[in-house]
Amino acid sequence: ISNEGHSRIDIWDATSDKVTSLPDKLWRADAPSPYGWLMPPAWSDDGRRLAFRIDFDGYPGETFVAEFGAKGHVATQKLKRKWEITLEGGHLQWRPGSHDLCMKATSNAHSRVYCVAKIGKGKQGDTTIFTAATGGNVTAFDLTRKGALAFVMSDLSHPPDVFVSDRPGKKYKRLTKVNPQVDTWKLPKIEAVRWKSRDGTTVEGILELPPGYKPGSGPLPFVLEIHGGPTSASKMELRFWIYGRTLLAAKGYALLSPNYRGSTGYGDKFLVDLIGHKNDLDVEDLLSGVDAMVDRGIADPKRMAVMGWSNGGYLTNCVITRTTRFAAASSGAGVFDTAMQWMIEDTPGHVVNFNEGLPWTAAEAMKKSAPLYNVNKVKTPTLIHVGQHDERVPVEHSRALYRALSFYLKVPSELVVYPGEPHGLRQYKHRKAKMLWDLAWFDHYVLGKDKEKSKAAKPAKAKKP
Repeated sequence: ISNEGHSRIDIWDATSDKVTSLPDKLWRADAPSPYGWLMPPAWSDDGRRLAFRIDFDGYPGETFVAEFGAKGHVATQKLKRKWEITLEGGHLQWRPGSHDLCMKATSNAHSRVYCVAKIGKGKQGDTTIFTAATGGNVTAFDLTRKGALAFVMSDLSHPPDVFVSDRPGKKYKRLTKVNPQVDTWKLPKIEAVRWKSRDGTTVEGILELPPGYKPGSGPLPFVLEIHGGPTSASKMELRFWIYGRTLLAAKGYALLSPNYRGSTGYGDKFLVDLIGHKNDLDVEDLLSGVDAMVDRGIADPKRMAVMGWSNGGYLTNCVITRTTRFAAASSGAGVFDTAMQWMIEDTPGHVVNFNEGLPWTAAEAMKKSAPLYNVNKVKTPTLIHVGQHDERVPVEHSRALYRALSFYLKVPSELVVYPGEPHGLRQYKHRKAKMLWDLAWFDHYVLGKDKEKSKAAKPAKAKKP
């Protein structure tokens, strides 16, 4: 790996002690972007095939296989995806004693293990789903030397646990129960919901409702929870984490996690449509989802909040410049100025891809995609979180947002900087603090709990004599 994250594959030959680099034309010059992320490579058992994946911000990731022949000949092919699945995760693994390659990919809010058979000589066999019998979400997998499959999976009833299958694609067995306390919980009702965005595109999201909620029982306080990436997706699973899922439903909120334009698992067009349209199509998808939940009687339009981290924090910043309908916002590690993001982040190719140019060649696109230039329209009380040592979306964005809101626009806001933390919060005490901050912020501005208490505590005015 070298300047600006550019990476290549070098092969060391133990016999000759020579190092050669794989030709990269297929995944650099011939790719939609030169800024692809090279994922960890994997050798087949016989050493004749080397598989690796290239991920692109805003474009579908692709898998490549280099085949080593006689006299040092190397031929590289790009694998065809049987379906418009989106590859994810860094793990690739060859089935023992074969040229069949297994990988993880997502489709319609589910992640599964897929296997491509008989790769070589520029050809490939059929693609099968190795976890076809599961309805859950696979986060990791491994193969034994005899070909049995072990995988980590969550579903709507439990967080991730380890499963095994002697016959991949058939029956599987659960080996662990890492969080047995979940069996005693009243779980949220989780379902996939769909709506039409304002340009007619169908968008899907994951809706969580409080345990025991019955349709028609009245609208609920509502949270729009926005995933990061944006080349990622919210999944159909029970997920208890610091960004709101499970927690907020348990507190009586309806929570919607939209898979807006640019999300993975909904086809290549849905993914690449966001190129050149950040702070545009993604925001339309989000706000039309909110409209749909209000129209269905699920969301109370007077008690709504918006939250997200990373690209979700960026979109939170975008949303509050477009509407004042949210009573509160929680913005985590979000971009405020797109051009500044290119200047100071560790992966500037992200900004170049989505804005189709550099700051001096795509100045208007940079400005249009930045929340900064419409921040004067913000009225929403905003809680801002960021890690002190965030290299992906550096702390300067959050400090600038806080400066604009607090000092210049007089919008209620707080800035929480977590000591020593990178882009994602890792320490338990910081994760807990983030959750408590969010709950307190929403209790105050969405539910008005402490407002009611303070009002009740005020002494009655004395009557004039």
